[in-house]
Amino acid sequence: MSTAAEIDARRAVGCRRSDPWKGDGRRPLGVDRAGLEIRDGDILLWRPTSLVGRIIAQGTGSIYSHASMAGWWNSALMNVEMLQFRGGQAACLKKQVRRWPGCCDVYRPRSPLYAGEDALYQMKRLISQPYGWQDFAFIVAHRYLRLPLVDPADSMDPAKPRVCSAAVAWAVRTGCGLRVDQRACDAEIVPGDLADEEFSSYVLTLVP
Repeated sequence: MSTAAEIDARRAVGCRRSDPWKGDGRRPLGVDRAGLEIRDGDILLWRPTSLVGRIIAQGTGSIYSHASMAGWWNSALMNVEMLQFRGGQAACLKKQVRRWPGCCDVYRPRSPLYAGEDALYQMKRLISQPYGWQDFAFIVAHRYLRLPLVDPADSMDPAKPRVCSAAVAWAVRTGCGLRVDQRACDAEIVPGDLADEEFSSYVLTLVP
């Protein structure tokens, strides 16, 4: 079990021991075959595919710039996410992997209390909700500018605008009663936090 100081140190240098890109730990798997292993509520962490994404990843001390959640709708594997300028949406994961091969890593929360179906249900409630630009501004001020801000209060309301990682954290908290980080509110969670080994474990990397 890592201490709070060890976790902060890893965040400061952008290094997490469970990161699959360290050494030979990554496990690429075609999206069709991976569908046999992916469960409702698995967390999808995306490496940057644009300049903005690279800035987000670098500023938050991780290689990840986006977070979302996997879910089965009948026989279709979907990606439920919160996107800038679009808000909450669900998209075909297979099509996204074809467009950005090798950019999506699948993680699964470690806690036996985690119920993926319940977390996914909450994530679906965010579809069509607006993007959280206020939370985005908080992260920029808090993480990039290091301003001493008061943490925003957590909310149970699905209509509250959120950024991508805060949306996943909210779905996990309201659906399963779990927090990504016991010391942080939803708005403080960034994509790399969802890969912390104390919260989740790496499953595979999606390729076409």
